[in-house]
Amino acid sequence: KMSPSQLLESTERAVGGQNLLDMHLKLITLKNEEKTLKNAQGSKEEYLNKLMKRNEYLKDIVNKHEERNNHLKKIEVLELKRPWLVYEHERLEFQKLKNGKAELASKVDVLRNAAQPLEIALEQKKNAQVEVESLIKDVTNELNKVSSSIKGTEQQLSSGKERIDELMVGFKSKVNEAETKLAKITQLTNEVNAYQQEMEALPETSDLKSRREAITTETRNIAKELGKLESAINELNIEEQARQSKKRTMSSQIQKLNDINNQKLENLRRFEKDTYNAVQWLRSNRGQFQGEILEPFQLIINVPNPSNAKYIESIISRNDRKAFIFERADDLNTFMRQLRDKQKLNINAVLAPKEDSSQRSLDFEKLRPLGFVGFLSDLIECPPLAKRYLYRYYRIHNVPIGSAATDKMADRVNKIIPSGLYFTPSYRYQNSKSRYHGGDIISSISQVRESRIFNFTVDTRKIQDFKSQLERLNGESLEANDRLNEVKRHQQELRTKDNGFREQKQVIVQQIRHRDTIEDKIRARTQKINELKNSSIDLEEEKAKCDQKTKQILQKCMGLQKKIYMLYLESETKNNLKNENMIRKIEVSFEVSEAEEQLQSSTQELQSAEEMLNNHADIIRRQRAKAAELLEEAKRVCGLTTNSLPNKYKSMFKRYPTNNVNDLDQQLNEAKALAECSNDLANPQMITEYNDRKKEIETYTKEVEVNQDKLKDLESQIHTVRESWYGPITEIIEKINTKFRSFFVKLQCAGEILLSEHEDYDKWGVDIRVQFRNSDDMKRLTSSYQSGGEKSVSTILYLLSLQGLTDCPFRVVDEINQGMDPKNERKVFEMMAAAATVQGTSQYFLITPKLLPDLRYNEKMNILSIFNGLQIDNNANESFVVENVIEQARFRNSQSQIMV
Repeated sequence: KMSPSQLLESTERAVGGQNLLDMHLKLITLKNEEKTLKNAQGSKEEYLNKLMKRNEYLKDIVNKHEERNNHLKKIEVLELKRPWLVYEHERLEFQKLKNGKAELASKVDVLRNAAQPLEIALEQKKNAQVEVESLIKDVTNELNKVSSSIKGTEQQLSSGKERIDELMVGFKSKVNEAETKLAKITQLTNEVNAYQQEMEALPETSDLKSRREAITTETRNIAKELGKLESAINELNIEEQARQSKKRTMSSQIQKLNDINNQKLENLRRFEKDTYNAVQWLRSNRGQFQGEILEPFQLIINVPNPSNAKYIESIISRNDRKAFIFERADDLNTFMRQLRDKQKLNINAVLAPKEDSSQRSLDFEKLRPLGFVGFLSDLIECPPLAKRYLYRYYRIHNVPIGSAATDKMADRVNKIIPSGLYFTPSYRYQNSKSRYHGGDIISSISQVRESRIFNFTVDTRKIQDFKSQLERLNGESLEANDRLNEVKRHQQELRTKDNGFREQKQVIVQQIRHRDTIEDKIRARTQKINELKNSSIDLEEEKAKCDQKTKQILQKCMGLQKKIYMLYLESETKNNLKNENMIRKIEVSFEVSEAEEQLQSSTQELQSAEEMLNNHADIIRRQRAKAAELLEEAKRVCGLTTNSLPNKYKSMFKRYPTNNVNDLDQQLNEAKALAECSNDLANPQMITEYNDRKKEIETYTKEVEVNQDKLKDLESQIHTVRESWYGPITEIIEKINTKFRSFFVKLQCAGEILLSEHEDYDKWGVDIRVQFRNSDDMKRLTSSYQSGGEKSVSTILYLLSLQGLTDCPFRVVDEINQGMDPKNERKVFEMMAAAATVQGTSQYFLITPKLLPDLRYNEKMNILSIFNGLQIDNNANESFVVENVIEQARFRNSQSQIMV
């Protein structure tokens, strides 16, 4: 009733010890924790991905919002800084004007004297610049011509290399073609040689044809002889048909005398309908079985003297009277599967023992003076297979039959038969020895009732006469059959000889055809070899042509390579000259620019100085007024009342350290343009949601990383525990499987124990697979497929397989033999006894309401019979004799069988 997983845990507990079971349970716990953690991890990762995707969607919007705010702050600071920067610039200008009035006058004179030399130097430098540019143009034109020549020469060189490659590829192709033709010629030559050798091993065509004609003559002679034999066979068959007609007449007479068997069958139909139907089915389906099968005892036992029928009816149980007797166990299984399992018939079947146990233990010469007339086995007639069963289980060869005089000499009989069964015309005596009273004889006497089942008798003398005549006719049939077989044997010999000739003729025809086929193949391959030789390629000539053309091309390429080298040298010289002139041009251009700048600067300074000097007083006044106005504007913008700039604004202005108004205006315009171009779609709620979700992402990321570490730790623990658990449990299961299979082999069945593996360790289990019939496949032991007896056998054998492996001091098995058939119960008991009495194994307790007779015991076994019940006196003393109780029980059982 256990599931495979429960059976595995119980096996671990019984055989592997608590440590192995604890490891299995720990694997289950760790695997469940791993699954739970993986599920939680998956949910968190899924939620984290959703958060990251949502924030990824808002990230650009938030970044654009922050970027726009930064631009707006920059605009605000730059707009505050600009008035102060303009003021500072104008203040410094005013200070310069004020401090430089005298300097301007002196500077005007100096500039006027310095302008004339600068103009002369500028003119000289411009002339030198024109001369250098002319030289560079000439060198560039020459350099272009050299480069064009190099390019053309390199193209010719590349073309030569390509031509060499083409020649090498063409020659390699010729080599491959020649090698292919040579290999083909070799292959064809080998095939021709092989075919010629095969031709030499074959006979000549003329010899083959002459042999074929001789065999044709022999087959014609055999055909004539076969015709004569066929006529003889027909004559023998006609004679046998006449004998068969006489045999049918004799069989009909026997059938009439055997009509009593029909009365037995009718009696069976009235009282045992299922058994009757099974008899009819067996008579129609005997061809399905290999061994001998007998119908029930009440049909096959014949008692020549009807007065003796009561003895056999008294001793055979009701179940055995209607039981079919089988020689082979597989036939019995097939029979019961067809009728009991499929047709649901309530029937019995028994397996006859293979050995004949008819050896008597009683000396009849000692019994004769006591009125005995014979043994029960001498008073009945039945097939040998049935008698072997009765000898083994009812010991009819040791059951003497007495007369009325025997009743008067019971005491003397008991001395000769201290234990056993015997009959008189009116009574049945059952003797046994007491274990507790010095071997006293305990005798149970019961009345013998008249038979109502085995009292049908057959006139065996007449039947024997008819059977003798049938045997004579059968003898004649056998003799005729021997003659017929001799004729047929001779006929078969002639046919075999004829078939041999025909096979020889077929072989000769095949050899002739095979020789013709080989000659055709030799001609075809010889022709192909000649064609290949005629179209062969002269590789030496082709190689010489290729080498000559390659040498010419290489000589040409060497000349081109030398020309390229000279052109590169010339190009390098031209490039160096051009570079020198370019450097000179740069130097001259720089000198011209410098002279122009100096002249322009001197002129501008002179003009500025003259203008500033002429308008200095007016400029100073306007500059003072402008600076004052700009200071007020700067103070107004910043909301100040003093002329000094507070540190707060100085710190703000340092973030944008430019002191140039133009640079500041450029930065301000860029910031405004960027602020206007920014597409700010964000709102405060969106920014708050983004920042909150960002914090949540950080939290969940840490949790996911922690869970990943936990999963790695769990996987490591599972791997460590599994390595320690898997090896021992597979070794235990293999040992159990070895013993379990050996036990089933002894039952002539098949069984195996498998460890069922699964991803989840709580679903690992032990599968018991069994096969009780050859026609079935190996099936897993379940509560629905196998019968109760088969499940009991499988269970006890599994427990026996654990016997040598368990460390427990004792094992208790309760009523495990219920539902087993006697044969399997006996074998299982023997295996159980053998396994439980091995030195060093645990003690075994088998609790059962019954034990089969004649079981094998040894000195290491004890049988304890427990007597308890409402009718057992708790104060019983030694007067309570177990043997008397057993004898009384047997008497009641025999009386109940007689009443039935």
